[in-house]
Amino acid sequence: MSGTPSLGKLLLIVLIFAGAWWILKKYRASLTRKEAPPTGAPEDMVRCAHCGLHLPRSESHLNSGKFFCSEEHQRLHG
Repeated sequence: MSGTPSLGKLLLIVLIFAGAWWILKKYRASLTRKEAPPTGAPEDMVRCAHCGLHLPRSESHLNSGKFFCSEEHQRLHG
């Protein structure tokens, strides 16, 4: 029986094909995976009256109706 492949070689070939199929399936799934939408509501952006930097309203400092990016810029502008 020198012309027939052994059962071990046949099993190895089947395992290689199964592994390649599994890797390809995971790769294709990762390409089509959608990212989760960002959580939280969008926030208004404001401009620093001193340097012009845009930052979220919640991170700004308000003084006399003007927004500032830091307490230092608030102090320097006045």
